[in-house]
Amino acid sequence: MEGNKAENKTKKYIVAGAGIVLLIAFSLMPPFGGMSMQAMRVLGTVLCAICFWASDIWADWITSLGLMVLWATLCGFSFPEASKGYTSESMWLVVCAFCLAEAVDRTGFFRRVAWGIIRMFKPTFAGLTLSLFTIGILFGPLIPSATAKAVLGASVACSLADAMGYENDSDGRAGLFLASFFGFSIATPPFLSGSVFTYTLNGVLPEAVRSEIGWMKWFVSGLPWLIVCLGIAYAGLQLLYGRSGTKTLSPDHVQGEIEKLGKMDRREKAAAALLGICVVLWIFERQTGIGSAAVAVAAMAICFASGLLDPKKDLRAVVPWGLFLYLGVVLNLGNIFAQSGVNEWLKSVMVPLFDLFHSKAAVIMMVGVVTILIRFLIVSHTACIVIEMAVLLPVAEHVGVNPFILGFVVLATQQIWFTKYQNVVFEPARICMRGTLAHSKTVKACFLYVGATLIACLISIPYWKFLGYL
Repeated sequence: MEGNKAENKTKKYIVAGAGIVLLIAFSLMPPFGGMSMQAMRVLGTVLCAICFWASDIWADWITSLGLMVLWATLCGFSFPEASKGYTSESMWLVVCAFCLAEAVDRTGFFRRVAWGIIRMFKPTFAGLTLSLFTIGILFGPLIPSATAKAVLGASVACSLADAMGYENDSDGRAGLFLASFFGFSIATPPFLSGSVFTYTLNGVLPEAVRSEIGWMKWFVSGLPWLIVCLGIAYAGLQLLYGRSGTKTLSPDHVQGEIEKLGKMDRREKAAAALLGICVVLWIFERQTGIGSAAVAVAAMAICFASGLLDPKKDLRAVVPWGLFLYLGVVLNLGNIFAQSGVNEWLKSVMVPLFDLFHSKAAVIMMVGVVTILIRFLIVSHTACIVIEMAVLLPVAEHVGVNPFILGFVVLATQQIWFTKYQNVVFEPARICMRGTLAHSKTVKACFLYVGATLIACLISIPYWKFLGYL
């Protein structure tokens, strides 16, 4: 065990060292054709950051701050230019929405809704997996933390598996956990407010594209993918894990979980009302003219002012400061690329490669497959999104595909978990099964996910063409 840890640590240092070598090389070598020295150094800093993100040798936000400092020193940008991402609407939206979700979760409202929905379905494996899909979709736009959502779903799934009498590492236990992950995590791409990853994509899209796609249009655009992907996943889970016999869930267990929560008190009602108002305003942002970030900031202020969150203790504990520092840098990557000329160079390099694909469908499927492969190298979901979009944005117009669709495909195909290290959302959720489910029992469902999401993207292409994205 100690030998494996030492070996893994050595690999991390090798990857990080390669990043430093790339940074030095790109800072000293003559510029490539069509690039300036500034562009070369920007590219070197980003390649170095990618190596550090991939090695996971530091927390993502530490690497991001180092990247910002290099932009402001080595690359010749002013500090305001290097730190411009901290004024991004997407960053404020996700950070403040975290506080709102935490305030609501503390009241027990999410668990009350979850168990109330479970009571409406048949107490069989098929019924419970369908209920977990339903709860996950319902919570999709309400909780911006992908990890928090996945953990919540897993804790409910674990309780259900215990009540059903499923043994450790049994198909039934694995199936319920995976149903929670598909519902609570895999289903988030169609919801703009669904996770940090959707907010990140929204933040890196060009302003002209972002202004045209509000919450409702985002959802409508992703609806066919959601239906097809989860439909295939549901059928697949029944085939792969549904050999659970005739076991049924006792109604007394569900009722007991609801009774544990007691009656809704004033705090829970207030939190539920505030959440409902925010969701409505997010959905109708274009009609009301009230920006999503403004709504989120107001909601966070109300949470602290009303006592739903403690302004003295929770400002440090609840606000995701690491995420704040990380997003403020990565969301500025597109601006840095554009100002330094890296965008134009990437376009000159990538256009001939994309010209090898003679249809937009082939381009879309290629993006999906490449995303899956990249996730074997880049652990961070957000880093994967930002890096891929930095490459894809310059060529989107040339291939005739709206950048939003390319980004949506990246979102939809990146959540693989073939190995433990690949998915920083999946593994914390599996741990919530309290040691009763081995990772190896879930791998075949990852193949199911890959097939389902790629088929869903392919089937969505005519619909996206109808909407004018292609």
